[in-house]
Amino acid sequence: MIQESELYRKVADACRLETAEAFRLQSRIHRLRWFGRSDIWVKRDDELSFGVSGTKLRKHASVIPALKQEVIEEVVVIGGAHSNNVLSAAQTLTENNIRITPFLLGPPSQILGNAKLLSLFVDDSEIHWISRSQWANCEEFVNSYVEKRKAEGIKIFVLPEGAHHPLALPGSLSILVDILRNERESGVCFDHIFIDAGTGMVAQSLLAGAAALERKTVFHVVVLAGSFEDFQSGLSRVMQYTGEFLDVSPCPLPAYHLYYPATAKSFGSTNKAIFEEIRRIAREDGMLTDPVYSSKLFLTARQVILDKNIGGNILLIHSGGGLVLTGFMDSPMFSV
Repeated sequence: MIQESELYRKVADACRLETAEAFRLQSRIHRLRWFGRSDIWVKRDDELSFGVSGTKLRKHASVIPALKQEVIEEVVVIGGAHSNNVLSAAQTLTENNIRITPFLLGPPSQILGNAKLLSLFVDDSEIHWISRSQWANCEEFVNSYVEKRKAEGIKIFVLPEGAHHPLALPGSLSILVDILRNERESGVCFDHIFIDAGTGMVAQSLLAGAAALERKTVFHVVVLAGSFEDFQSGLSRVMQYTGEFLDVSPCPLPAYHLYYPATAKSFGSTNKAIFEEIRRIAREDGMLTDPVYSSKLFLTARQVILDKNIGGNILLIHSGGGLVLTGFMDSPMFSV
């Protein structure tokens, strides 16, 4: 078992204190007015940054210092045209004078939302578009490009989808460090924590960190991309990363449950119920949520809490990504 203070020191060192402070890796919690209860809270990682979603900012907080230490000049970023990770990387890499070269699924039929915002940072001529029929060969295309750039003397790095990489582990673990701070300052110990998962790096790191601390919290993960098997495979890798990073023996995982979204289960899909939930959250809880991640987390959490009659102190992690809404402003479903 690792001590809380040691976990903080290792995370802070890996993120470099000046970088962590610049990224402001602390977000507040406040109560939600759900079901007439006073023991359901939300963690506002959506407030960590205007342009970079909270979980992405945490991951980049350790990725960027590592890249700068290795004097990396160019980073290949892999993802979809509307990816939060790609848009976030465009901002954090550009800020740190590192060239971004996106390899993206597409091009999309319409340039909206995150794809439109990405065009502010990256010219279309710099994007390597890969059709869906060729997406299975993406790694081959990337490797070919990387070898070419290395031959030209460029120091280059490949950031996979969702920044699911060992360099992102310390930043991902920062969410656990921050939850511990929230608990100390509020005097509340959370019995249940809900989090969404795309590639799953932050959710998996939260579980792995909790295991290292022998934390008894029950975790609830809404798997938005891929399958339960994909998530558990990623979790095994992150457990290995965490053991090596914290220098601890493998620890038993805390209790956790996996769920698919309560509605619009395909990744990136939306429907009327999702936009009704976005409006409900805005009017009742005063928060903006996006239709791909956070609204599905909230909708699913509400259903699970009611169906399973979950008691105790509950925390929902709002990871951010509200800029995605800009791609749906003209959708008929947006005005339901």
